[in-house]
Amino acid sequence: MIMWEFTSGVPPFSDRKYDDIQLSLSICKGERPEIIENTPQCYIDLMKKCWNEDPLERPSALKVKNIIKNWIFNPEISDISDINEELKSNIMEFINASIQCNNLITESHPQVCHTSRLLSFTSKELNKILENEDTHVYYLSHSTSGKVNEIQESGSLRDCIIINEGM
Repeated sequence: MIMWEFTSGVPPFSDRKYDDIQLSLSICKGERPEIIENTPQCYIDLMKKCWNEDPLERPSALKVKNIIKNWIFNPEISDISDINEELKSNIMEFINASIQCNNLITESHPQVCHTSRLLSFTSKELNKILENEDTHVYYLSHSTSGKVNEIQESGSLRDCIIINEGM
C-alpha cells in the first residue's frame, strides 16, 4: 500500500472508515485501490506482487527496495533491461516527479485511523466463510489484546459486529 500511496499522494481507502469490518472483508475478498493513471507498468507489476493474497508470495521490503534501486542506479542489469529507453525515461520521470493532483478523493473519512491493529484471521479463512452461502452474520469477538477469538455464525454477512470483550 505504501507503493500505491507514492503514486496517489493519499493513503489507500482514506475515504472510508477503517474500523468498519466491511473494509477488512472487502480487502480480504481482493479489493485494492485503483491504479493511478500513468504509473509505469513495471511499477504496477511490482505493486501487485506486494498485494498478493498469500503473504509468502509477496516480496520483502528489502527486495522491493533493491528492485527499485536497480531501476534507478543499474537499469542495464535490472529486470527491466529489455525495455526501451522511453520507458526507462518515464520511470525516472515518475520516480523524480512531485505528486500531482489526481482524481482521487482527497478528503479523509472523519473516522479514518492510520494505525495498524492485529486481526488474527487469514484471508483464506475469511474466504471460506464468505463462500458459505448459508452464512449470514458473523460476530467477531475480540479480546482486550485486539485478537479475534471466535467467529460465530448467525444472520446476514452484511451485518458484521465486532464485540470487544473486557472493555
